[in-house]
Amino acid sequence: MQGRARGGDWDWDWEDEYCSLCEEDVPRLVEGTRVCHRCRRMQRRMWRYGLSIAKYNAIWRAQGFRCALCGDNSEACDGGIPHEAPSIWQIDHDHTCCGPSRIRKCCVRGILCKPCNLNRLPVYEKWPPELRDSPRINAYLSAPPARSAAAEVIKGRDDQYLPTSWSFIRDEEYAAQSARANPPRITT
Repeated sequence: MQGRARGGDWDWDWEDEYCSLCEEDVPRLVEGTRVCHRCRRMQRRMWRYGLSIAKYNAIWRAQGFRCALCGDNSEACDGGIPHEAPSIWQIDHDHTCCGPSRIRKCCVRGILCKPCNLNRLPVYEKWPPELRDSPRINAYLSAPPARSAAAEVIKGRDDQYLPTSWSFIRDEEYAAQSARANPPRITT
């Protein structure tokens, strides 16, 4: 895409560059990379916790594309376009695992909505064990979705789309396409 600015004494041409992650033409890529600034921000957030996009998608899929604690999936619809709206989803990790300053993959527990990650879970974890009576939160803490077998990366599936509020549609499309390509065998 080319454009020409008009006016006064200045006039320039520019070409948009292609982001290899979101597959969109953008005005500028991060210097020395093939990704736009928004994708790089998303990558850094995941890298901080030792996650790849495929692993993030696998955890997201294992949770049913909703908050692992409250079950909410009411993020403003972005139409499947990455970065269209700021994400409410946050990566939850265990601060007692290796401390707040040293974050590793083993610490990731799941993907939570902002209210659960910033308000509900931290308050609950500070309560004495005898007062922790929420079955849903206790189940989450004892068997985090990120550490379940369902959160294992499926090659060719979890690496085929970027995390958006509509990831589940891309995943359903993949599952339907895979089912058509490999119909179940009926043995008698």
